[in-house]
Amino acid sequence: MSNIVKWALIALAAVAAGYAALRVMGNTQKEACLTGEGRPAMEACSFVVKWGGGDNKTEALFKRSRLYARQQLHERERADLEAILPVINSAGIKPALRAEIYAAISAVYGRGGDAEKALKYSELAVQTGGSGPAVYLALAGAYIDLGRHAEAVALLEKAEGLEKNHAYYNALAAAYSGKGDYSNAYAALKAALKVKAPRPVLAATAKQMGMVCFELKMYKEADLYLGYAQRSGADCPECPLLLTTIRESLGAYQ
Repeated sequence: MSNIVKWALIALAAVAAGYAALRVMGNTQKEACLTGEGRPAMEACSFVVKWGGGDNKTEALFKRSRLYARQQLHERERADLEAILPVINSAGIKPALRAEIYAAISAVYGRGGDAEKALKYSELAVQTGGSGPAVYLALAGAYIDLGRHAEAVALLEKAEGLEKNHAYYNALAAAYSGKGDYSNAYAALKAALKVKAPRPVLAATAKQMGMVCFELKMYKEADLYLGYAQRSGADCPECPLLLTTIRESLGAYQ
C-alpha cells in the first residue's frame, strides 16, 4: 500500500471518528436541551441549533424560544419562532408540537399588537388539532385584541382541561371587561387571587383588579390593588394618576 493511500485512509478514519463523536455529542445535547431548564438547557439548545439539522433543529429552536420567553427575552423568542415557520409543515413535526408552535407565535404577535396575525396563527393551532391551554389562551387573546369579547368569553368558559390559573382568569376578566361586564370580571380576578403565583404574576393580576374596581367605583379596593401593583413593580404607567384620582375621591388629600 502506497503512503498516499495509507494517509488517505487514516484521514478518512479520523473524519469518520470525528463525525461519530459529533453525532454522540449532538444526541447528548439534544436530550439536555429538550429535558433541561435554565442556562444549561439554553446552551444545549444553541448547540443543536448550530450543528443540528432538520427536525432536531426545529425542536431545539422551539424549546429555546420557550426558555427565552420565561426570561422575558421576547425579541429572541420571536426570532426563534419565525425561524421555524418555513419548515413548520415538515412531516417529522407532530401535529401536537405544530399546534404549540402556532400558539406561541400567536402570543408573540398578540403581544406585539398585530391582532390579525395573532388570530391567524391561533386559528391554525386549532385547525392543527391543538386543544391545550396555550392554544385556547392564544385564540382568546386574539379575540380580545380584535374586540371580539363575547367570543373570547364563550371560548374560555367552554374550554375543557384548562388550568384555572392567573393567565386563564386574567384573560377571562379582560374579555368580560371588554363587554363592559365588570362584575364578572371582578369575580374572575377574585378567583385568580386565591391561586398561588410568583410576585410579578400577582402584581399583574392586582393591577387588572384595581382597574376593574375603579370602573365599579369600589375606590378603596382599587386603591389597595393598584397600590400593591405599583409597589410590586407591575408595568403600570397609569397607576400614579389613577391613585391620585382615587385618593382625592376618598378624601385622602383633604
